[in-house]
Amino acid sequence: MKEFLFLFHSTVGVIQTRKALQAAGMTFRVSDIPRDLRGGCGLCIWLTCPPGEEIQWVIPGLTESIYCQQDGVWRCIAHYRVSPR
Repeated sequence: MKEFLFLFHSTVGVIQTRKALQAAGMTFRVSDIPRDLRGGCGLCIWLTCPPGEEIQWVIPGLTESIYCQQDGVWRCIAHYRVSPR
């Protein structure tokens, strides 16, 4: 198991992802974004899951990026753009 940090373009992404994770019984927490990272809405979701499974929780157009810590340093493992309307 590994802990991943999800950043979002807006709070709508946080809310929708939280609802999906709760419905699936996943282990997660919502918090402010760590100071050494920057993100769109100021909130993030910490998700604990096996590596590779974090991708299934990406919501296109709402998820901004996914990070994990490696040797105490944040590493961006995926970055997503806002979907055009």
